[in-house]
Amino acid sequence: MNKLILVACFGVFFTSPATAEQKLSVDPNGTVKIAASVNDVTRITVLGDRIRRIIKDETSFQEMNDETTGDIFLRYAGPKDKLVPETGYIITEAGTTIGYEITPKANLDAETVVINVKGQLAPQESRTSAGGSAPTGGFELAAGEAGGGYASQLVAVAKAAIDKHIGGKAAPNRGHGTVIASETSSGMRARVLVASGGSKGKYVRPQDFYNSKTLAVWVQRNSLAPRQSAWVIVVEKH
Repeated sequence: MNKLILVACFGVFFTSPATAEQKLSVDPNGTVKIAASVNDVTRITVLGDRIRRIIKDETSFQEMNDETTGDIFLRYAGPKDKLVPETGYIITEAGTTIGYEITPKANLDAETVVINVKGQLAPQESRTSAGGSAPTGGFELAAGEAGGGYASQLVAVAKAAIDKHIGGKAAPNRGHGTVIASETSSGMRARVLVASGGSKGKYVRPQDFYNSKTLAVWVQRNSLAPRQSAWVIVVEKH
């Protein structure tokens, strides 16, 4: 699709002011329910954070990410006589995963959906958190693993491992790549590891943990100061 067509599809996203707000509060790795207009734009924003990507399978919504604000804009493009809910995951730059169910509705105008993640640091607090840098981790799918209903399943397996083995606990001071726990589900294995900044600090990339069996990797924090640790989830074929 060339640039002119993209402008035609998405340029109208910024011409309709939001007239209402949906204020939602959610625990980290929790789920929110969103109502979206079928006739106008729905804007989604996460307080104190930026949306890195949305992972979903099939969708009736056109999507645009605003690189300046980190917000997502959605416009319904499906059949208006068959309005069905959709599910997926929001991945933020701070490494938070938020499940969502979005329901298109004919009686709504333009909406702004404001998501408040409980315990989320405000922007100025994040910049001065441990190590002096904001957490900017995220979830990465290995090449070729994003379609056919697979993406949401991968996120669900990683989320289950986070809920069971990590919760709100800080990563322990262990050697880089130390395996803390393992969880098997749906023919996949989620390994819970520790990334360590070592004596000099380290920039941790999801790709650092790829091997021939890797399907997806979640890194809690990319930039690690000396002697700082972060959680890593590696989802593999089992």
